[in-house]
Amino acid sequence: MNNTEETESRSATGTMLAEIATFVSKVIITFILTNIQDVVILINFFLESSKTDSIMENIHVVFGQYLGFSTLLMLSLFGYTISYMLPVKLIGFLGFLIIFFGLNGLHTLAKDLLKKRKEKKQAFERNQDNERVEFIQFESENITSKENLTFMGDIKQIVKVSLVTIANGNDNIAIYVPIFVQSKSWEIIAYAAGFLIMVGVLCLVCYYFVHYPLIFKFAQKYSQFISPFVFIGLGIYILIDSKCFPWLIKVLETGQWTYT
Repeated sequence: MNNTEETESRSATGTMLAEIATFVSKVIITFILTNIQDVVILINFFLESSKTDSIMENIHVVFGQYLGFSTLLMLSLFGYTISYMLPVKLIGFLGFLIIFFGLNGLHTLAKDLLKKRKEKKQAFERNQDNERVEFIQFESENITSKENLTFMGDIKQIVKVSLVTIANGNDNIAIYVPIFVQSKSWEIIAYAAGFLIMVGVLCLVCYYFVHYPLIFKFAQKYSQFISPFVFIGLGIYILIDSKCFPWLIKVLETGQWTYT
């Protein structure tokens, strides 16, 4: 009898462990499938924060990613109720905001290039000592601008990252809503906890990828040229992939506010 009970106990334990392993693998696979595009976003932001004169810092990227992803989780948890107030397709129009970030980056890049060209021209007209003083002053101004970043400046950078994450979250909501609707309360909590842990892992992987010596050296030199085009491309991709324009055309043609 004892042997039978022991066998049943081991069998139950084995079954439970198998179920846990299956659930964990399901969480990881679901997260990867819905957040693979965030790799590009995070790498781009970590590239931006790697610049010596950038006001964006690594902590802004991490907090912004968590804020954006948490917002997507909340929208998914509200499920169909939210979908009746805010159609998922509308989120696709945030692609325009990401394109604006890219265009603004190009504008800043053009201004910086013109400024450096002007400084080089002035440097030729001065002696070597004056050049050294000017270089030190220029570097100190960059450091000061980064050190003097206000609380509101921190918030702006965090919100910037979170908005890009949310804009790229159509797939997240579309997949998470049916999963949560069909899940028990403890499964929803486990999904949310697992996803949040995976966000941290994703941030860590992207951070170390960017800060690998060869990549980091390349990033510091060329990130200002790459980032604007990545934002513009990502914004265009979101506008197309979200199918927000066909949805808008359908609403205008039928006069009915559809939610899918």
